[in-house]
Amino acid sequence: MTIIDFERTFLLLLIQQDAGAFNTFYLKTVDIFFRYLQSSYFLSQQDCEDIIADFYVKFRNAVAKYDINQPFSAYVWTIFKNTLKDAFKKNKDLPFSLLDSDDEEAERFEEGLVDEEDYEAVLQQDFELEQIQSAMQELDALSREILFLKYIEHKSNTEIEDTLMISQDMIRQRISRSLKKLRTLLNPDP
Repeated sequence: MTIIDFERTFLLLLIQQDAGAFNTFYLKTVDIFFRYLQSSYFLSQQDCEDIIADFYVKFRNAVAKYDINQPFSAYVWTIFKNTLKDAFKKNKDLPFSLLDSDDEEAERFEEGLVDEEDYEAVLQQDFELEQIQSAMQELDALSREILFLKYIEHKSNTEIEDTLMISQDMIRQRISRSLKKLRTLLNPDP
């Protein structure tokens, strides 16, 4: 996880509920949380935005109680992880009432369902995606984030260096080692 660090005077402004400080905090951290969610959990953009919005509301309410002598990054990530857990608990059971209704939207939904002959291909793609997601979880958080930036967001090594504040040599090394590990995990037979 990326370390989130601010000066003590800025933290005091956050604790005092200063709107400008909160806006600055938002602008400097929103990309970090968004990248983390997309690279670690493969959530849709809408789900990521919902979780992040909930986080900032909870953070704004909780930061007034923050102890300035405690590590700020750990405090922020704890609130974020708890928000993430709450989101998963809240959304674990999706209603299927549309499948049972007689309205036109349900009929259009049924028309969009996969034909039987395509079902095997969909299952194969789903299986491969699950394998990739499982293999990605074997990588450390920084390596996942680097791969996400490089191959999903198509960022250059220079852009990754600026975003994560790590050297290009480390980026190349992490990419090489991560891809090698993924190949081994996904193709165990030589």
